[in-house]
Amino acid sequence: MSDSGSPAFVLGEPQPIGINTRYACWLTSSEERFFKAILRVGCVASVSAPQDNRALVEIRNDHDPDEAWHWVRTELEETSRRVILDPIWEEALWLL
Repeated sequence: MSDSGSPAFVLGEPQPIGINTRYACWLTSSEERFFKAILRVGCVASVSAPQDNRALVEIRNDHDPDEAWHWVRTELEETSRRVILDPIWEEALWLL
């Protein structure tokens, strides 16, 4: 959770999109790291450029949408646990 008490990200439920049976869900976050993190997840076909802190995450056709959603959510939760240090603290750690 962020300092304001609101969640660091919100991941919507997978919904069918387009003419073919493809699935996608919305990711909302004010932090760029979440949009970058899901680009590496194998079940993600594409991520739209974030607009107003929101991006469309398209799931690959060869993955079950619900299982893919859980995989993406797990990766996002793991990303939220990582602590981002200010560069001054990173430099200080190297001096220890």
